[in-house]
Amino acid sequence: MNWYDANGTALRYQLGEGDGPTLVLIHEMGGSLESWDEVWTALPGLRLLRYDTRGAGLSQKIVGEVEIDQHVDDLAALLDGLGLQGPVSLAGVAVGAAIAIRFAARHPQRVDALVAMAPACGVAEAAREGALQRAAAIRREGLTETVAALLEKTWPVPLRSDPARYETFRLRWQGGDPQGFAAVFAMLARMNLDGDLPRLPPRTLLVAGEYDGLRPPAEIDRLAALAPQAEALHVASGHFMPVQSPRLVSTLLRRFVGEGARGAAIYPAFIADPANRAGASGHAA
Repeated sequence: MNWYDANGTALRYQLGEGDGPTLVLIHEMGGSLESWDEVWTALPGLRLLRYDTRGAGLSQKIVGEVEIDQHVDDLAALLDGLGLQGPVSLAGVAVGAAIAIRFAARHPQRVDALVAMAPACGVAEAAREGALQRAAAIRREGLTETVAALLEKTWPVPLRSDPARYETFRLRWQGGDPQGFAAVFAMLARMNLDGDLPRLPPRTLLVAGEYDGLRPPAEIDRLAALAPQAEALHVASGHFMPVQSPRLVSTLLRRFVGEGARGAAIYPAFIADPANRAGASGHAA
């Protein structure tokens, strides 16, 4: 692992040695680059980059508030620092997908493909005050209650056939930095990326987990409808697809990024494959 000073913030990252297209992996809120461990090892043909976003993992922690454009500027600085000037592909999950979407909208010349899994594009106006109150509660009381409540929606019982996998994730999430988690929660309450969706690259795939109670398929379909060039794909997984269904995600990224396939070309064989369906029904795929 290495560290890079991006806009005065220390970011931990790992850059692979593959000679294929460059794919940047961006983790979920409260996650870290380890969220991509099993996907990372399953994509040997691609040049992979993963990193801890500011406030997460072993990157520098957040003091006060944070905005989505700070995350975008961090990624731009990291790519520049590593000499990755040409177009890259981005794959993000939840808040990581939001960073990818905002980056692609602001820097269209730097992105040639985008895979956004359970993208967090903001909070409905009616729920914003509640989200800000939750952020304040996290700052006061820590993460225990919030993690338990969110896991009921994001990792429901049908996906818990591997108790050790679930428990490892739960404890890692609960062990995160409450201040950084709260700052990102508040960022989501203030954010609305709907206007960015029409500016995404021609090869854009929005992925919905059929077991995701936090950001269900209907919401992903709504987002995809705002971007004529984007396609929506429903898979039998939850909110944290790279952790819950790493084989499914690896297959998807290999086809979409490594082979240059469009979403419509992926659907029939991908969905029909029992291995992909099993991986999302709770088994370690």
